[in-house]
This record gives sequence, structure tokens and C-alpha cells, in this order.
Amino acid sequence: MKKISILLVILVCTLEVKSENTFIFSHNSFSGIPVFYVAPEKITKDTRLVVVMHGRKRNGKQYRDQWIQKAKELNLFVLVPQFSETSFPGVYRFNYGNVFTEDNQLLPSDKHLFSIIDPLVKFSLKKFKIRSNHWGIYGHGAGAHFVHRYLLHYPEATHTLAIAANLGWYLSMTDQEWPFGLTNSNIDDEKLKKAFSKYFLLMLGRSDTSTKPNSEYVKKHWDTINLQGEHRLARGRNFFESAVVKSKDVNQFFKWGMVEVPTKKGHGNTEQMVPYAAEMFYARLK
Repeated sequence: MKKISILLVILVCTLEVKSENTFIFSHNSFSGIPVFYVAPEKITKDTRLVVVMHGRKRNGKQYRDQWIQKAKELNLFVLVPQFSETSFPGVYRFNYGNVFTEDNQLLPSDKHLFSIIDPLVKFSLKKFKIRSNHWGIYGHGAGAHFVHRYLLHYPEATHTLAIAANLGWYLSMTDQEWPFGLTNSNIDDEKLKKAFSKYFLLMLGRSDTSTKPNSEYVKKHWDTINLQGEHRLARGRNFFESAVVKSKDVNQFFKWGMVEVPTKKGHGNTEQMVPYAAEMFYARLK
């Protein structure tokens, strides 16, 4: 009986420790954002911060857990803010950064979800006494939609490296109407030049080749999305190629890169993309 009591105490303590790896963040019009995090065994002068954007399931805790091993191996402090479907419904409020309404009306900048990232980073660097301001941002799936649009809409952001993995479709370098192209996007050539001058890595999974819609929004816009390519891998290749051309059009040295990860499980993130992304952050954020 005594052994059982001790075991229960250990289990309770373990649960308490896990529950402590969150905090609540508020900024301007955004309040009560839960942030899951994983810290290395010891924060040192070499610890680097990475913000991870979850996918369309809005499962911040699971995305945090996917980074635990690499965070401890590579001295990364990983934050995962969670934007619930209730508070940030649909692709306009989350994937697209709440820049425009669904009828394409530009919102005030303090309403943009993108505007919360830099303040969250500054708060976290101070809160956890992380000495370097070299930080990165990573997104997978819907989170990758957020990251690549964050780069284009907010090129003045202070991140050192942004990585977007396995997007479904893109804010393309075409004259299509926003959200699928640059027309009426509030992104001019000066913003594009700034975006192209930032370090950005597009990660594509070679097995991410489904040709079926995976949500009602995608089904509704399938014909438009298919203009970008027949599947995620093809769309990513086409987007990157068009970005290279666009950087030449605006006469800007191009600091973006693209890698194709030899994946075997379609759209999966944990085993396939995270280890590669973590190594990229370790190398670039020094």
C-alpha cells in the first residue's frame, strides 16, 4: 500500500511539472493566449528561442511535445502559442493572420494576429532569461501558412530564420487577388524586397502528394488552389520558383532556400520534418 501511495505521489508531481510548462500571454486586443513550451535542461548563453505554430487542429500541446527531444538535444527553447478555433475561427483568423476580413477589408494593424509574435518573443526572452535575441519561427501545415504570410506581410519582424513546412497552398507571386496572389494584398515591392532579404526556408515532404481536398475551405477553393500545382509538393516547388523570379523583378538579393525532405508518410510532421527543422535552427541561430 505504501508503494502505491509513493507511486501516486510521483505521478501527481509529474503531472504538476508538465502543467507548469505553459503560461498565458496577452497583447493589445489579444488576451488569454495559452503558450506551451519546452526548455533545454539548462538555459545557457547558447540557448536559442524558436516559436512553433501549430496546424489546423489547433493542438499546441502536441506540437510542443513533438519538439521535446530536439529542444533538449540542441539547446532550443521552444514556444507554441495556441490559437483556438473558438477565438480564431477559420483560415482568415489564423492561417491568414487576421489581416483582412472574409470580404477582404483590411483590418487595423493591432488586430493582425501576426502582430503578436514579436511581443511574445520579447516577453519570453526576458521571462526565461534567454540571452540571445537570435530566434526562429517554424510552422507546419496551417502553421506554415501563417509563417510564410507572416514573412510577406511583416518583413520587418526580428526573427533570424523562418521555416515553413508542408503548406497546402500559397500567397503566390502572381497578380491573382489576395489571399491567393499579390493583388490587393497590401504587399508592395518594398515589402517584397524586405521579405526576400530575410532568411526563409521552405521545407517540402517528397511524399506529401495527396491530390484530394482535406477541408471544406480547400474543397470550396480547389480549382484556384490547383492552379498552383496538383499537390503540396508541386505547389511548393512552383511557389519557390516564382519567388526567385520575383526577387529578380524587384532587384533584391534572395536569401530564401528550399529543401525536399525524403519523407515516407505523406503530410506527417513529428518524425519527418521536426528533426530537419531543429538542425536548421541550431545551425543558423548561432
